[in-house]
Amino acid sequence: MRYITKIAFVTLVTLAQIQTVVAQSTPTFDDDVQDVPIDTWILPMALLGIGIMFFIIKMKSQVLK
Repeated sequence: MRYITKIAFVTLVTLAQIQTVVAQSTPTFDDDVQDVPIDTWILPMALLGIGIMFFIIKMKSQVLK
C-alpha cells in the first residue's frame, strides 16, 4: 500500500471509531433514556481490533510481494 492510502485508511478507521464513541453526546440527540457510562472494555477492544487489522494487512502485503 502506498503511504497516502495508508493515511486515508487510518483516518477512515479513526473516524469510524470516534463516531461510535460519541454517538449519544450530540446536543440534538433527544431521548428519555438515562445515559450510561461507556463500558471499560470498548477502548481496549477497539485498539486490539485495529492492531489485528494492521497485522493482517501487513501479512497480506508481504504475500503479494
